[in-house]
Amino acid sequence: MAYVTVFDFETTGLSPTTGDRVIEVGAIKLDGNSVIGVFDSLVNPGRLPSKRAQDITGISDEMVLSAPDSKTVFTQFADFLEDDLLVIHNVAFDSAFLKHELDLCDIQRTYEYYCTLKTARKKIEKSPNYRLATLKNFLRLHMMGNMHRALADAFVTAQLYLSLEKQLGVDTINLMEKTFKQYDKDQLEKPSIAWLK
Repeated sequence: MAYVTVFDFETTGLSPTTGDRVIEVGAIKLDGNSVIGVFDSLVNPGRLPSKRAQDITGISDEMVLSAPDSKTVFTQFADFLEDDLLVIHNVAFDSAFLKHELDLCDIQRTYEYYCTLKTARKKIEKSPNYRLATLKNFLRLHMMGNMHRALADAFVTAQLYLSLEKQLGVDTINLMEKTFKQYDKDQLEKPSIAWLK
């Protein structure tokens, strides 16, 4: 049975077609509205983040240089994704980077995607805009960590997805936060994969 994996990337820039690469992966695997897995890693793609990317994410050159290489991370990430439905806030952006990174690892996969950005534009009225940070505030979604870090953004996107699919309630948020407290990423090797079921 396929699950849902919500993920987010932080990157060196805006497009893999101009040589930009992924520098951080954060993903949450859901079974219904329960978190059953977490994937979290910085990535060293052999290219450093731009000054703008560093300012936005807080990811420094030193953090990237000490991270595992892209092939190590994306080989494990592809295994983590299995044949899940992939939920992303901007499918056009992150799916292009996913395809590029998997191609570089000689991994051929096709996925079904759910775009929370497109769905929010259809279902949520009166939001000032549809950026993830704006929707987080507009819908009063919870934060774990800092925005513009991959796992923190995936956590917000997971809540947004469940909200859009009418599966999000106070109990769900409490359970997700409790689950994340059990997941201590500082005690795990990178890439960090935690199975919580």
